[in-house]
Amino acid sequence: MEIVNKRFWALVEGLDLDLDPNPAFDAYYGLIDFEFWARKNIGDEAVDYLKKNVHPLDLAFRLAEDHGIVLLNGGGFEAPQWSMRVSLANLPDEAYEAIGRGVRTIARGYRDVYDASKSAAK
Repeated sequence: MEIVNKRFWALVEGLDLDLDPNPAFDAYYGLIDFEFWARKNIGDEAVDYLKKNVHPLDLAFRLAEDHGIVLLNGGGFEAPQWSMRVSLANLPDEAYEAIGRGVRTIARGYRDVYDASKSAAK
């Protein structure tokens, strides 16, 4: 349990989240609700644009292609379509902070695309 909890908190740090511990969380799988996270970090308008113009699997493909990180889309596990399922038991410890940083990098790219679309519309 110590190992998976350590990995979970590394993922939280990589995502730059501020969370309180939840004693009921088993820390075996984590779920990154990207839409929820992105609304707080890149804004509602950018997320609305993203949902209209980008397929939810794009996040998983970008993580794999750009960062060498393979996660499963949460929608396959009856979680939100814009979410990623993270096994906290299978990767090296250092991978979890990198996952969070990768998600943040991709989100910045999505925000840049949204900003460019606003500029192009003017």
